[in-house]
Parts: sequence; structure tokens; C-alpha cells
Amino acid sequence: MTTTVDIMQALDENDHVAESYVLVREIFLYLKISDSDFSPRIRIKIYQSNVLTEPFHFDVSHHVHTPVQGAPYRTSVTSAPSEKEAIRRAIDTTRSYIVSAINEGHMPRDSWLKKNDDF
Repeated sequence: MTTTVDIMQALDENDHVAESYVLVREIFLYLKISDSDFSPRIRIKIYQSNVLTEPFHFDVSHHVHTPVQGAPYRTSVTSAPSEKEAIRRAIDTTRSYIVSAINEGHMPRDSWLKKNDDF
């Protein structure tokens, strides 16, 4: 059975590949937002690459844009030292802005989640 490491090594050895990211996992989940009944659905993709200092990279299906933000939030730090940490960061970065808006008195809405067209 070919492993992710085998695929990455083959890509590294290929002179025609400048940079690569191997999809390790795709996750479908509902976020738990405090005691709220609001549980937005998102997907997370985890990639492994040896291009970045930290080998794992994440992408989320939606960006958050609450009434307290000027624009949808797109995290600038999408890498992590482990797959588990990449998953945690993806969840935390999405969830934190929703919680902050709720704590400021806003009623949560599905419209706060803006589709990531690059996902």
C-alpha cells in the first residue's frame, strides 16, 4: 500500500513538480457553539507538504463574516506541526469569531458563513 510519505517522496523526486500538497483527510463536522442551538456545518481539508516549515496545512469550506467584522475572516496561518493540530486550528479559527459576535449580543445566523470559493 502506498503511503502519503511515499507519494510525497515521489513528487519531490520529480523534476517537473515545483511544489505539491497531498490531501491527507477531509472532515465534515458541525461546530458546537457554547450552549447555543446554532451548529454550523463546515468541512476541513488537511494537506501534507514539505514546502512549508510546518508539514500540515488546512483549508475550510467557509469563512466567517459576523456583524462585528469588516470582511470575511481568512486566517493567515494555515499550517501546523501535526494533523491533529491543523484540525484544531481550523475549528478554533472558524469558531472564535462566531462566539465573539454572540458574546457581543448578536443572534447567530447561517449567513455568517461565507462559502470559500477556493475550497
